[in-house]
Amino acid sequence: MGDKSKIVDNPSTKDMLDQINGFDGFEALYRAVPFSKKLLPKLDNIFSDFSNLKDQASILLIPDQFNEIFSQHGWIAYESMNFEIMKGAIKLYENKGLAKAEDYLADYYNEETLKWGIIRFKGNSEFRRRIRLVELAKEDYLSGRYHGCIPLLLSLLDGLVNDVSKHVGFFSENIDLTAWDCIAAHETGLQALASLLNKGRNKTNENSITIPYRNGILHGRELAFDNKIVAAKCWAALFSVKDWAKALDDGKKEPKAKERVGWKNLFSQMVKTSQMKKAIEEWQPRTSSEVLYLPFTGDPIQLPVNTPERAVGEFIDHWCNKRYGLIANALLYFTDTTQGKKAGMARSDFGRHVPSSFKILSVDDQAAAVSHVEVELFLRPRIKL
Repeated sequence: MGDKSKIVDNPSTKDMLDQINGFDGFEALYRAVPFSKKLLPKLDNIFSDFSNLKDQASILLIPDQFNEIFSQHGWIAYESMNFEIMKGAIKLYENKGLAKAEDYLADYYNEETLKWGIIRFKGNSEFRRRIRLVELAKEDYLSGRYHGCIPLLLSLLDGLVNDVSKHVGFFSENIDLTAWDCIAAHETGLQALASLLNKGRNKTNENSITIPYRNGILHGRELAFDNKIVAAKCWAALFSVKDWAKALDDGKKEPKAKERVGWKNLFSQMVKTSQMKKAIEEWQPRTSSEVLYLPFTGDPIQLPVNTPERAVGEFIDHWCNKRYGLIANALLYFTDTTQGKKAGMARSDFGRHVPSSFKILSVDDQAAAVSHVEVELFLRPRIKL
């Protein structure tokens, strides 16, 4: 990547690595002072967990490694891309070459990846208004009609960037696709990708290509562009642009005032993590003698706090009393949505059949974070006028 900065130099990543390196120095001091282990014997376990953290932190280097290898071939790293896929592609490239790695990356853009990628479009108005066309492109792609989906995806890329930037499209020479502290919008990411895809194609070419050259495809000079790898790269570019747009929505176009977290905060977090790990290891499912209050009817506030049956009881109580805003707060959302809209969605989903009361029958603790709660609902009868 020459003199260009690296993704690992992004503020959020760099600060994390700086804190880890600082804590590494603290560990060296601890090991060097003879009496420190007697004064603070429990730190050994903390430093053991810290070693695992350092190993896991190596994942922060993956996007740079990915771009160094693949950006010149039309793939770039972006936030919503699976990091294990990036790692797998790098390993395949190193062991079996570019062709195998590109086949592997193309296979990643399957029906499941496209489904969840398109769901994320609902969080941005410019992407949301194009979902109908994106769904048509998906249908063509999954059916192998690459000649149909590729030109459509390229046109969507151009229009989306134009509307989001309120300036120029993806393939304009003066487009700025960078954003502060963003993987997709790093200068080695979308900016480099747009330059590659916008290269001039001045001769008609009948040989198969693996890069979605916009000018050659849309101007009819590339006659063998219709293959899975070219199509998958178009999807990758589209999802990268979505991550760039989200960075802009989050106010990352320009750098923010730097907030530095001291190593004490990192140490405190590691202590909490160690405590949580210990609690998970010591977890045991409750026996029937510990839930003698089941079956239960009545006000769920009478149930023990921080139990799954209490959470379920409170949720259904909100449902019985049509508290859709509180129902919305308990649900998981995959897009950025206002509180009012969440409440409206909850009313739409839960307002048709409202229970009059309920009975919690049983609870089955299956894992530290998994319990199955069986509930009997009593529905209000419909009255026909």
